[in-house]
Amino acid sequence: MKKQATSKIAQCLCGNIKIKVNGKLRHVINCHCSQCMKTHGNYAAYTSCPEANITFVNKRTLKWYKSSNIAKRGFCSTCGASIFYKLLKSSNISIAAGMFSNPTKLKTYSNIFTKGKLDYYKLDPRLPKYNK
Repeated sequence: MKKQATSKIAQCLCGNIKIKVNGKLRHVINCHCSQCMKTHGNYAAYTSCPEANITFVNKRTLKWYKSSNIAKRGFCSTCGASIFYKLLKSSNISIAAGMFSNPTKLKTYSNIFTKGKLDYYKLDPRLPKYNK
């Protein structure tokens, strides 16, 4: 999967969490699992990078929720923005793609956990889809 070169700023709705990402971001993967649906209110669109490539400009309201035995989710305790998904044993971190401003130069590459997709929307048939 191709990655995009970037040195981008991303922030939550209220601006209390702001990051700078150096290096490359993975293109976007849409996740349709039940946890992402409940956390985001819809499917989640995530990019990813090594956690070491993130510099926090501001993180005073960043809170973490251990959503399973293998992962945690980062969110803003002020505006409620769902920002991060992190596998506990991974050096990478997923970042909600909506945190970035245009132009992102990112493309949506696939849909995962499509078994959990709800019936009110359709998947783009041109994109690969995976039930897991």
